[in-house]
Amino acid sequence: MTVAVLFARQDSYYKTLPGCDVYDIDRDARTWKGGCPVVAHPPCRAWGQLSHMAKPRPDEKDLARFAVSQVRRFGGVLEHPKKSKLWADQ
Repeated sequence: MTVAVLFARQDSYYKTLPGCDVYDIDRDARTWKGGCPVVAHPPCRAWGQLSHMAKPRPDEKDLARFAVSQVRRFGGVLEHPKKSKLWADQ
């Protein structure tokens, strides 16, 4: 079974695991066509407890929303901090 790993770090350990289709910043998770479960690690600095001090890119909040939609559609997990404001946004 293949699992898509969305928003991985460039040096992600997932790249060494069989069955992982990894999307890092160069591959852009927004280009993923779907079709299998996902492990999503969208940027959290725009959503975290210290978001008022963060300087996220303008599109970063939408990356997390995209990740949520992919997990809901194809199954899988989304990793975000416990007190992330993303959960209230959904």
